[in-house]
Amino acid sequence: MKSAHVIILMFTLLIGKVENSFAWGKTGHELVAEIAFRILDDSTQKIVKQYLGNITIEEAANWMDEQRGNSYYNFMRTWHYVDIDKGQKYVPSAERNALSVLNSAIIELRNAKETGMSKKDIKNRILLIFHLVGDLHQPLHTGYTIDKGGNTIMVNSPFVSGNLHSIWDTQILEYKRINLDTCMNLYTSMPGDEIAEIKKINVLKWMYQSRSNLESVYSFENNFLDKNYIDKNIIIIKKQLVVAGIRLASILQEVFNPDANAKKDFTL
Repeated sequence: MKSAHVIILMFTLLIGKVENSFAWGKTGHELVAEIAFRILDDSTQKIVKQYLGNITIEEAANWMDEQRGNSYYNFMRTWHYVDIDKGQKYVPSAERNALSVLNSAIIELRNAKETGMSKKDIKNRILLIFHLVGDLHQPLHTGYTIDKGGNTIMVNSPFVSGNLHSIWDTQILEYKRINLDTCMNLYTSMPGDEIAEIKKINVLKWMYQSRSNLESVYSFENNFLDKNYIDKNIIIIKKQLVVAGIRLASILQEVFNPDANAKKDFTL
C-alpha cells in the first residue's frame, strides 16, 4: 500500500513538472493570438493565415508547446524562457532563449524577401513569434535562475495549488475565468497614446517590462496565496495578455501589411 502511494506521488510530481513548463497554458496563448487578430487589419490577417495554411491561429500560438513531446525539437527546450539572477541584467549567451530567438525571428522576417527565405521558413518564423511573444509576457518566463522561474516554489491557497510557475501559467487565469471579451474590454479602455507606446517593437524592453512584475509575483508570505494576492495579480495577468496581443499584432502588421510594405510583397 505504501509503495502505491509512492507511485501516485511520483506520477503527480511528474505531471506537475510537465505542466509547469508551459507559459500561460493553452488558453493564455490562444488569447494572445485572438487579441492580436481582433486588432489586425483584414489584409494582414489574410496573408498570415495563408502562410499558416491549415493551422489555426490558436494552434499556431501553442505549436511550440505541442512539440515538447517530439524529441526532434529538443533543441527548442531553452527557447521558452529567459531566466536571470535577481538584481542582474540580461547578458547574451551562446544558449538561445525566448528573447534571442524572438528577436532573431523578427529580424529574419523583416528581411525575408531580400534573403530569399522560403515559404516554409517564413511559416516557421511566424509559429515562433506567435508563441514566444506570449511566453515573454508571462513574468515568470523572465524570472530568477535560482528557482527556475518559480518552478521550485510550492504554494498553497484555497483557490489554486501547486508551484508558483504553474499558478501563473494557468490557474489564476482559469480561476478568474479570463476570456477574450474581458481582455478586449481592457483593450478598448486603454488610451491611444498608451497603445501606441506598447506597439513599439523592442524585445529587450518587453522582457524587462515583464520582469518588472516579479515583485508582485513574489508578494506573499509563508507560501500562502490569499484572495488579495489573486485579486491583485489577475490585473497584471490580464494586462500582460492584452499587451502581448497588441505586440504580436504590431510585429505581424509591420512585416506583412501590404500597404505598409509595398516593396515587400508577401502575398502568396
